[in-house]
Amino acid sequence: MINHVYGLAVRVLLTDQNGKILILKRSSDSKTNPGKWELPGGKVNQEESFDHALIREVYEETNLKIELEHVVGASEQNLHIIRAVHIIMSGKIIEGKLTLSREHEGYAWVLMETLSDYELADWLEDYVNQRNIIGNPNNIEDKENSENTITPWIKSIKSTVDKMSGKK
Repeated sequence: MINHVYGLAVRVLLTDQNGKILILKRSSDSKTNPGKWELPGGKVNQEESFDHALIREVYEETNLKIELEHVVGASEQNLHIIRAVHIIMSGKIIEGKLTLSREHEGYAWVLMETLSDYELADWLEDYVNQRNIIGNPNNIEDKENSENTITPWIKSIKSTVDKMSGKK
């Protein structure tokens, strides 16, 4: 039984020549995360592939044409009616001059390490926190948290693969 209705959103980590990533500040009258910072991207429409949705969303929000590279992560966002799953990809700008749509009121190029200095959208804050836990294996406390975070994923993936292959 499914307890939530899920929606799909796609986001991109666009980097400049200095290794900084583009973040956008949501409009203060936005329905979700008003005035908070996020990565470019948005919802996937029905019968639209997520890569085309991401390219479309980025162009609508920034007037930039991009090329996608790799999936770099995922995050969840609990909204009133749905749970949005954000797929985060890396990409690069291939053409255009940055011009914001009315959906956003600001932008910044920042180092990944300084993202936590900004008031982030809830899903992006979760992604950054998760990345920091997993990305710092030298810290014993973080290593324990990392194992606690990764273990359920591994068990879930193993369980799914076992079911698909007929194992119990």
